[in-house]
Amino acid sequence: MNSNGKAAIVTGASRGLGRGIAIILAEQGYDIVCADIAASELEQTAQDVRSQGRTALAIPTDISDPGAVRHMADRTLAELGRIDVLINNAGGPLVGVRSIAPHTQEEFFDTMSQYTFDNISAEDFATIFAINFYGPLNCIRCVLPVMKRQGSGHIINISSKSGMMKYNVVPGMIAYGSAKAALTRFTEVLAFELICSGSPVRINALSPGLVAVSYHENLPPEDKALFRQPEDIRMSLLKILDEDNQASGEVFTEDYTTWLEELRQDN
Repeated sequence: MNSNGKAAIVTGASRGLGRGIAIILAEQGYDIVCADIAASELEQTAQDVRSQGRTALAIPTDISDPGAVRHMADRTLAELGRIDVLINNAGGPLVGVRSIAPHTQEEFFDTMSQYTFDNISAEDFATIFAINFYGPLNCIRCVLPVMKRQGSGHIINISSKSGMMKYNVVPGMIAYGSAKAALTRFTEVLAFELICSGSPVRINALSPGLVAVSYHENLPPEDKALFRQPEDIRMSLLKILDEDNQASGEVFTEDYTTWLEELRQDN
C-alpha cells in the first residue's frame, strides 16, 4: 500500500505506540501530523518521519481541549491541504493523573490499586475519561466534516481489551476501561450512522494487546519482554487501512493480530 502523499494525523505521537504508528504510516507514503501534549518530544517523531522522505508537522495538542484540537486540524488543512487518516492513539490508564513510570510490575500493580473505584477521585476519573473518550471525540468532530467533503477518509480509534466485556483487567482500570468501552461502542454506532447516510468515510477500532509504551520504559528487560513492540502492529494497521478492505464499525482485537502473524509466517 502506498498512500501517494495523503495526510494522516496521529495523536499521542511523541513516544511509544504513537511514534511507531507515525513511522509505519510515513513508510507507506503518508505525510504525518504528529500531535501530543508532550511538546518537547514531538520533534523527534517528526524527524523520524522526515527521514522517510515525508512531510511532518509537530503540533503540540491537548486533545481534551476542543480549541487546541481545532487549531491542530486547521493547521493541518492549511499546510497539507487534506486529512485522509486520523489515528486516535493518545490515552492510557493513568494519563493526565500520573506520569511516573513504574520500575517493577509490583510497583505498577501497587500504583493502579490507588485508582480503584473506592479510591479514585471524581476529578481523576473525569480526567482519564476526558482524554481516553472525549479526546478522540474532539478530534473526530474536527476531522469528520473534512473527510466528508473530500469524499474519503478513515478513522482508527486505538481501543483496549480493558474496555471489552469478559476480558480480565487489573484493579484500578475502572476509569480507563469505562472510557475505552464508550469509545468502542461509539466507533460501532458512528460507523452505522455513516453507512446509513451513504458516507464513504470509514471508522474502525484497533485493540493492539499488550504493547510496550512510555509507561513501561523503566521496567527491567525481563518484564519488558512480556510486551509487544509498537512496530508489531504494522500488519494489523495496514490491513485495516487497505482500501480493498471496506470494513467499518469493526473492532479488531489481539486475535486479529495473531491471525496476521500466522499469515506472515505462512508466507
